[in-house]
Amino acid sequence: MANEDIARDVRAAVQRWLDGTVAADADLLNGLVTADYTFTHASNGHVDTREEWLESFRNGSRRYHQWVISDESYRVYPGVVTVQGTGHQEMGDPVRKLETHFLCVWVSDAGAWKCSTWQATQYPLA
Repeated sequence: MANEDIARDVRAAVQRWLDGTVAADADLLNGLVTADYTFTHASNGHVDTREEWLESFRNGSRRYHQWVISDESYRVYPGVVTVQGTGHQEMGDPVRKLETHFLCVWVSDAGAWKCSTWQATQYPLA
């Protein structure tokens, strides 16, 4: 498969991941992350394990209203794709806006692309 096709497939997986976070669909997200997945929060650097992260959607403690990414770059390696870009999130009640730079790593796992880590850094709103 050509690198462009792989990047397209990973972009589609990333979009499903983003849609799943906004929908708080823990079942969908469960299928999109690896067993050793970690999520590093942009706002405070706290690292969630896979189970902590999924539970936050199940119990309603994490609520995204919007999460969009842009300016992505995809680097394709055998069985691994890294994605860098910028993100805009709106979350919580009251709604809080967050602008980030992110890096995530996607791995080929049993024929599907799964996210193994998502790490972001907040940058100030203009």
